[in-house]
Amino acid sequence: MRFNSFIALAAATAQSAAGLGINCEGDSLCGISYLAGGRLTQFQSIFDNIFEKRIWDNGDDIGCVEMTHLNFQGSFKGVYCAYIQNLDGSVDGATLKSLYTELIEYGCGICGSIPIHYAKGDNDVNHGELSFNMVDSLPENCELNQPCKIPN
Repeated sequence: MRFNSFIALAAATAQSAAGLGINCEGDSLCGISYLAGGRLTQFQSIFDNIFEKRIWDNGDDIGCVEMTHLNFQGSFKGVYCAYIQNLDGSVDGATLKSLYTELIEYGCGICGSIPIHYAKGDNDVNHGELSFNMVDSLPENCELNQPCKIPN
């Protein structure tokens, strides 16, 4: 019995060290926004308008939407953005469109991340990821419901 527990612990540790992989993790307000009707599909018009040959780099904001949150004081708005992180290199718009579709098909409600190289069998977000999460404020180079501009 101890041996099986050791194997399970080792497997869990290995997965943790390798990164989360495709996941629906995010800010605690993601679930609250989901209950208020927010959905990952609200990013669809942004991804529909991404130029497939545009090159995106680590740290680039892809696009942002506004969603409603509910709490004991009522409702308020929050900004959710798609962005790239942990990427050593760049990725094109066509790949980002495909990754967005994969994350929706995976079943994420509002927030989540998908490894940039997911289609190549690399499920490690530490090698680059497209993330969807709540942010403190709308980035300067972005307008709601549109692909973000290339920062100056």
